[in-house]
Amino acid sequence: MSGFEGQSAIVTGAATGIGESTARILAEKGAEVTVMDFNAEGAKEVAASINDSGGKAHPAVVDLTDWVATLASVNQVHNRAGSIDVLVHSAGGFPKYVSLLDCPVDTWDGIVDSNLKSMFHLLKAAAPLMVEAKYGRFVTLSSMAARSGVNPNPPHYTAAKGGVLALTRQAALELGPHGITVNAVAPANVNSPRGLANRTQERIAHIQKTTPLRRLSEPHEIAEAVVFLCSREAGYITGVTLDVNGGATMV
Repeated sequence: MSGFEGQSAIVTGAATGIGESTARILAEKGAEVTVMDFNAEGAKEVAASINDSGGKAHPAVVDLTDWVATLASVNQVHNRAGSIDVLVHSAGGFPKYVSLLDCPVDTWDGIVDSNLKSMFHLLKAAAPLMVEAKYGRFVTLSSMAARSGVNPNPPHYTAAKGGVLALTRQAALELGPHGITVNAVAPANVNSPRGLANRTQERIAHIQKTTPLRRLSEPHEIAEAVVFLCSREAGYITGVTLDVNGGATMV
């Protein structure tokens, strides 16, 4: 895979986990990376670490459920860097497992907004700039929860990540003629602070037992797949969902 020298990349949810790993790999490969997260301290720490390692990164603190704030932040990146070549949307997630019947009505909108509406906001903000440049890579994180009903998952999260896949296909169709690819990566269970926080030891043991590779994934393993879809070499791949789950939904 060739590098990302001269390219500007935004990575959301980049203060930790998959987003952080993706931001670091893109920076190592030459991209100027905007570390975007609502966690101000985390975004600043990751950006500083990348800069200390010889890369180039800038923190950006944004609530992606806020359209005005998202548009302003994306435009700020474009004005500073001159382009937005790559956008990776890794922000989202859910705080704890709940069943369909136990899911509180008043939590639905928050989870759907943070996982799906945020993607819409980012597309609305960044895609016109990519269209103008006639180039762009947009990669979003969905989930195994949207690909399989075998394991229990929160219904609002499952619905939101299913929506991410549908919006990925729609955006790929509309933006393809402008030289822009739009793809998704669907991870399973990740060995990250956020991934471990909402899983009991019993749940983790069950995941390990039922996954062919017998373990959780590491953030960098998901990030490498994301970075491939961001590359020039992936220029004829669009509208797809790449499953990175240790075989959990394949057998």
